[in-house]
Amino acid sequence: MQTYGEKKFNKALYISILLIIIALIVVFFIIYKYTVEGEAIPPFKISKMVVVSSAKTQDIEIVENGYSTKVVQNNDIKIAVEKNPKYKKEAIIRKITINNIQIDKKNSIGNIEIYRPSQAENNLYEYQEQYKINDTIEYEGAQETYSKGEKLQIANQGGIIDFSVILNDLGTINYTENEQLNVDGTLLNNLGITSEQMTFEVKFDLIIELENDIKLKTKITLDLPTGNILEEGIETLEQTDMKTIFKRI
Repeated sequence: MQTYGEKKFNKALYISILLIIIALIVVFFIIYKYTVEGEAIPPFKISKMVVVSSAKTQDIEIVENGYSTKVVQNNDIKIAVEKNPKYKKEAIIRKITINNIQIDKKNSIGNIEIYRPSQAENNLYEYQEQYKINDTIEYEGAQETYSKGEKLQIANQGGIIDFSVILNDLGTINYTENEQLNVDGTLLNNLGITSEQMTFEVKFDLIIELENDIKLKTKITLDLPTGNILEEGIETLEQTDMKTIFKRI
């Protein structure tokens, strides 16, 4: 038969175990909520993303009776990062990194390549080896955004990240000097390429690192190219209501 002291001890033990279980449940739901929803008010957010899909000529050569040129299908991407007006504390960008790039070619032909902006004044992109990105794009925090230098820079209170994803090695076309050539997505019709043959998916992580050592990561998925460039020539996708979820790493 239990004594009064034993009953009191067991009751305290049961209450302690119950409180521990409740605490564990609360912690579990907090972790689950963060996993699903991420930061409630992140210091910075993606305010807009624009994708422009088309096609360009590359490496034009003089041949008998005219010219020969390679054709690349290009997808120029702009991601606007801005300070979250709901975040009232100071926040300064140290750098923004795009990495963990994953490509699903699906049924696409050719080779998928990624390029940073070139250093040429007149052309935002030149598809040359020196500008080719293997797995990481890094923008350093600075006083203002500048993508024409050797190092890419983004304003430490927000700016625009530029890069281009292309389908290369699609083939060449020939044309005469007097022949009118529309330099856009309709070029691909000359190669007999269908929409299904150039559909692919790109996934990547975007990481914002702040001066106070906080790192926030989100994952972005793009289906490329956007729209019907075979008929329209140039197609633009603009997203201003992105539901990006940032989590600390």
